[in-house]
Amino acid sequence: MTDETLDLTPSPRILDVIADVDMKIEECLAELIDNALDAIADARRKDPGFEGQVEIDFPYGPDKVDDDSVIRVVDTGPGMTREQMQQALRAGSSGNARFGSLGLFGMGFNVATGRLGYTTTVKSGRAEDDYWTIAVIDIQEMGSRDSFRVPISTEPKSVGAHGTTISVSNLRTDTARGLRWRGIANRVKARLGQTYSYMLRSVEGTEISGAEVIGGLGIGLTLNGSAVAPYIPCIWSPERSVPYKGQEVPAVTEVHHALKPAFACLACGHWHSELSTDLDLCVECGSDRLELRDRVIRGWLGIQRYLDPDAFGVSLLREGRTIVHMDKGLFEWANEETGDKAVEYPLELRGGGRIVGELHLDHVPVNYRKTDFGRDTRAWKTVRDKVRGDGPIQEKRAKELGYEFNTSHLGMLVHAYRRYEAGYRSLVPGDGSKTLAETARKWGQHFRDGLSDYQSDEMWWKNVVKHEEISAGFAGDDDDEDVDDLLPTPTGQTDPAPNDDSDSDSGEKDSGDADSRDDVVDVPETRAERLARYRAIGRVMPQLDGAEIVVPGRNRTIEVSAYRTEGVDLIEGPDKFSSMNLEANVLELFIDDKHPMLDNFGWNSVDVAAMVLHDAAAQYLGYDGSAGYFVERVLDQIGDRRVDAASIRLSAEGLLEKIRDASKPIVESDPVGVWGKLSPAAKTETQKAAAVVASVSWDELERSGGFAEFLSPHAFEDLAVELPDRVFDGGIFTISYASWPDETIRAEKLSHLTSLVRDLERTLAASDRMSSRELIRLSIGLELLGAVVAEGGAK
Repeated sequence: MTDETLDLTPSPRILDVIADVDMKIEECLAELIDNALDAIADARRKDPGFEGQVEIDFPYGPDKVDDDSVIRVVDTGPGMTREQMQQALRAGSSGNARFGSLGLFGMGFNVATGRLGYTTTVKSGRAEDDYWTIAVIDIQEMGSRDSFRVPISTEPKSVGAHGTTISVSNLRTDTARGLRWRGIANRVKARLGQTYSYMLRSVEGTEISGAEVIGGLGIGLTLNGSAVAPYIPCIWSPERSVPYKGQEVPAVTEVHHALKPAFACLACGHWHSELSTDLDLCVECGSDRLELRDRVIRGWLGIQRYLDPDAFGVSLLREGRTIVHMDKGLFEWANEETGDKAVEYPLELRGGGRIVGELHLDHVPVNYRKTDFGRDTRAWKTVRDKVRGDGPIQEKRAKELGYEFNTSHLGMLVHAYRRYEAGYRSLVPGDGSKTLAETARKWGQHFRDGLSDYQSDEMWWKNVVKHEEISAGFAGDDDDEDVDDLLPTPTGQTDPAPNDDSDSDSGEKDSGDADSRDDVVDVPETRAERLARYRAIGRVMPQLDGAEIVVPGRNRTIEVSAYRTEGVDLIEGPDKFSSMNLEANVLELFIDDKHPMLDNFGWNSVDVAAMVLHDAAAQYLGYDGSAGYFVERVLDQIGDRRVDAASIRLSAEGLLEKIRDASKPIVESDPVGVWGKLSPAAKTETQKAAAVVASVSWDELERSGGFAEFLSPHAFEDLAVELPDRVFDGGIFTISYASWPDETIRAEKLSHLTSLVRDLERTLAASDRMSSRELIRLSIGLELLGAVVAEGGAK
């Protein structure tokens, strides 16, 4: 016999294959941002004074995306040598350790760039070099040559310049289609703001409540020249607290659990037993890249200043990057002996929850897509035990099963803040008779809009105090006494309401969502606050969100945002049905749902907005041409107003994604029950959609409820029929159902919704063979269905 070998070097076509992984544009960008932030973090470790930032640039909108479009990610990190570049770009390799860095897997770069386009150019250089090193990865050209070798070149640069630029061109068809959507930039910016919330924050020295606890790194990230705003939690000050069983439970508590150090393999990520000593090789992969590393669970848990149907939960971070935003898994207790699971929060709160937090879990492994932590690992079980305890939080259930009273970080917050009742006892603003739930939520939007009066928690706190003063008879409806003179100590211990120490496992308290503003201590509304209120109540028109409109004959382009709203006194527009605001070349339009063109004549809201936009152009920009010509030009610039199959399919895909997002709270709260309600056809469609994502485990999707993001229209029709009490009334759709006692009316409501969902299914398959009248009918169906989708799901 002779010794022979097989050459198993893969074909370059593997790069095209792995690029078929289903990743959204923002997920692809995040992979590239991770690598850039790793380089900047490494430079900071060597030089604490090093400053770096990341810039993203891509075209969007129907008139801006063409065959020559390019997506760029530029960082001012330390740059790479030729050898480092080869290591970074080689498929399957990674210069990063599995711990201590964001870019965990060497395939991430190849998948992300290949998913966006067929050609990637990498240009990098260090400060001490006098040249840039440039490599071009052309997937199609490499496949035709059947070779992984790519051209590399240099070009002169000034000494001192440094960083890396990744340019993706020859974009894939679905990437280009996604970029043509007007709202893509806002969606990407919002998602990146959540993903890199901690890394982007710079809250030190601000008035933001809890700034000293939530922290941040202050790294710069821009998208098309505009800063990506980090998601900042709207929490009470850590100085606030409520009484519970003889002790004060702070509204914000820090979490810090130092575990015993253990050996970690920097190659495969395996953690060895903390008792292992003097290891030479990893027991899993045989690598000698072992390192004794500290393991710490750190972060904070706290109470949001308002109740929300979906925006609550604990965000889970790794190396400062959010892996799961507002996860609700820690609110569930699992009985390891029986396998039974029970959601323990929120139980007594109608309208959602308000416990939020962030946990940094740098030692816990994550999956390839960086969408979740390994929840079947011992490391994750330790996190659960330390943060929420090993037993139930509900006192009654804990006693029945032989567990001690749960005094964990999460347990105490659930105990002390389990109800939403106005006053000191639950730390809830009120008007003397009921809570100001809706008002508090609007103040939360003012906080998000950056209005200075709402950054601290004083507005909320004044109305907690005001409620108690009115209830005690110290203040009347027209009492103008300065509440600052009546404020109790920060802990809120001035004669709190009697405390009911017993936990209730069932029953609900009235959260008092109806507000009365007669006794609310509020500052006079400024114009900026009034506009913020318009935005908070309005529903964004996605076709016009971020649209850049060229004003005919004026050689000027303005950015437009438009909202449909109701119940708002629009006082700044040319008529009582609309309002407008021009600021920094951004024109905002607010259209009342009762506008005669909408209410009486059935116009499309975008058509009405185009008409109002003409009035704005005449008022602000001096446009004096034909109104008909102006409106025609505006509609021509809005891609999805065109009556063609491709545009309507794109709108349908965006609407289906919105419905899937709205369904997640329902699905994730009872994955087994929801899956069991689907018909065989809907199950097959859902599994086929999920199977396209190569890295997804179906068992995990079914267990966690992650299959929600792959549900088909057929599945939503099944759920409407099988679970109407959870799908209607704000669950997934806002159509009222439960309040109608007559079964024939309920049947009509159900028939109306299912017919709209069937139209969505037809629209997803729309073809150019359809007549324009049929396409218009389908587009109207999309508009009707989109108007009844709940924001984020409310149950």
